[in-house]
Amino acid sequence: MKITKIQKRKNRRLYDIFVDEELSFSVSSKKIIHKFGLEQGSMFQPDEFDAIKKEIELCEAEMILINYLKYRFRSKKEILQKLKLKKFSQSTIDIVVQKYEKKGFINDENFAESLMIDLISKRPQGAYAIKQKLRQKGISHEVIQRLEEEYLTTEAEYDMAKRELSKRKNRFMKYEGMERRNKALAFLQRKGFSYSIARECVEEILFSEE
Repeated sequence: MKITKIQKRKNRRLYDIFVDEELSFSVSSKKIIHKFGLEQGSMFQPDEFDAIKKEIELCEAEMILINYLKYRFRSKKEILQKLKLKKFSQSTIDIVVQKYEKKGFINDENFAESLMIDLISKRPQGAYAIKQKLRQKGISHEVIQRLEEEYLTTEAEYDMAKRELSKRKNRFMKYEGMERRNKALAFLQRKGFSYSIARECVEEILFSEE
């Protein structure tokens, strides 16, 4: 088998590798080309070439994963979806994910705890809404339950509801009586707060001075 051409795609970073005059695969950078000794005219035995292609795919998948983790934690589900979207083989995905799980870069419990703390402190919402976000990220029931017991107490949820409603108190105070109450209740329930917590919060923040 012979590499007959290496061609950079127009308007993209990809380099196409042609073997025996046919497109065989693509790589994302010159660094990969040099690392694996891919040069026009290079000759390979079929088994050797297949092994190189597998190593290149592993390297490419690892680069994608590292870049994906650069800005924030990701759940295992998010990472699997990202790698599948890039059309890596399942065996490559399994190897890379297992490697980074052992390194501690993929850890759903740490991810879920970090996300929950962030939501509670910066984007207050009801316990139901927070748990739903964690489920969407692929977090297990057991992990969610443990974190709920630690962070999503009734007191914590009530505090979040008070903070959200207090920020918008002037907006709701424009309305009278039942209309004020109903609009405020609807607002908090859209945020995922239970009716009982929303009702208690509305009475304290919007009606306690009357």
